[in-house]
Amino acid sequence: MNIIFKDYGKEAKLVKGRTILSYLQELGIDINCPCGGEGKCGQCLVEVECATGALSDKTKAEEKFIHDDTCRLACQTRILKIDEHIYVRVPRRIYYILESGEYKEIPLEPFVHVEGERVFCETEDIGEYTEETYGIALDIGTTTLAMYLIDLESGKVLHVTSRENPQTKYGNNVISRIQFARTGQNRLKIEIRNAVNEMITAMVDPGRVYEIVVVGNPVMRDLFFGYSVESLGKSPYEPLSLNAVNETAKEVKLKANPKSRVYGLPLIGSFVGADALAVILAMEIYKSEKIHMAIDIGTNTEIILGNRDRLIATSCAAGPAFEGAGIRCGIGGVSGAIKEVRIENGEVIYKTIDDATPIGVCGSGLIDTLAELLDNGIINGMGKFLGDEKEFVIAEEFSLSEQDIDRLNLAKTAISVGTKTLVERYGIELDGVDCIFLAGGFGNFINIENAIRIGLLPAVAQEKVKKVGNAALEGARQALISKTKREDAESIANRIEHVKLEEEDDFQEKFVSELYFQQYL
Repeated sequence: MNIIFKDYGKEAKLVKGRTILSYLQELGIDINCPCGGEGKCGQCLVEVECATGALSDKTKAEEKFIHDDTCRLACQTRILKIDEHIYVRVPRRIYYILESGEYKEIPLEPFVHVEGERVFCETEDIGEYTEETYGIALDIGTTTLAMYLIDLESGKVLHVTSRENPQTKYGNNVISRIQFARTGQNRLKIEIRNAVNEMITAMVDPGRVYEIVVVGNPVMRDLFFGYSVESLGKSPYEPLSLNAVNETAKEVKLKANPKSRVYGLPLIGSFVGADALAVILAMEIYKSEKIHMAIDIGTNTEIILGNRDRLIATSCAAGPAFEGAGIRCGIGGVSGAIKEVRIENGEVIYKTIDDATPIGVCGSGLIDTLAELLDNGIINGMGKFLGDEKEFVIAEEFSLSEQDIDRLNLAKTAISVGTKTLVERYGIELDGVDCIFLAGGFGNFINIENAIRIGLLPAVAQEKVKKVGNAALEGARQALISKTKREDAESIANRIEHVKLEEEDDFQEKFVSELYFQQYL
């Protein structure tokens, strides 16, 4: 007898004791599992049809997240009987992923060029010219992938595409990926390369792709290129190499011209990667006389501060709470997610993505809810409810508990400690920062005023905060079409000061001082 995933046309033999999640991972079926299968996030929801007693009883984790008898958490549900087929449906959710940002006009000087009927990458002949030469800029995020198709003869972006990172079924943060990689690194590599190949072939004839530039945090970049990430999982938490990577499409098994170059930008250090370097490149912080800060909020939040004279950077293990993981009502940015919340005259008013029926609350909605609870005196600065109620109902079936608030507060605090530490290390006051660039998909969708109110963003005037979209992908584009920009990236990577927050003498003291919602204490 088999476990059958009809929507995907896949099935496998039933084995007693196996979890449904293990089958999804084995068969390559995408499902969001931010906690790595520990039952802490409630995201790996599936619908099951089977005989009575065929599956294990619901766990306490499932009772917390699920109110429908037909639904189970894939990571918690084990096979008990194998004498009848078990049918599983994985709800398909379309994630709203920020694909692009601002395109900056820069002089066109790509490494790839045409001479007569041949295409060259610098001095190497890599193939016959067939009317077009294309390049790919790729941003490998922990949870999402974003890609540009670029005409290398004009520098124009011809197509933009994105998708969820298929590795999320093995965990939604860099630590869970490192842990899985101890025994399953090859699987992680294959997953990400297959996804990238699908994105390329959906846009263009792969044979006309002559160069690919890749950015991502150290774990994502090195998993893609097939390098061990074991060293990132133990002290001193550094990648095997910070250097740029040069491979061919054939070596990386990508669908492109076999001789095309696949270039990975250098890393900065520890968990600060090529994506952070690409943000510096795109926003030209390294050329500015004024001091700028860039924040890319995510499970692995990266923060950069500086100007042309000095650059420092750090990363914060914020975790996926603001992406809905581990929050009882939390969900990613999908259709039906509550994205905006406000309280007027005691009534909760909300908006959902696509104006669809609410199915949970995404990160921007969680930030709004916290700000509204604080401003309306429903919770105090410690995140505790002031009345008799111990949870706040946002919409029917969706409420925020004190435990949820604690988790969001910890994520917020991690980022706040990062920004304050960099400002102090730079030797300036916060008002000495001329502009804060808010990069990445999450930052693009949040209410800046509310993010400042809860302490997620530094307490600056709103007009100082500028949303810049996927600046990492824009930096990858610039490194693809400009020799000068790529040389700049490799040069500045060597002079960026990397700050490890956990090694700061006053890290614990800072963390405690930033806990909770300071302006409401």
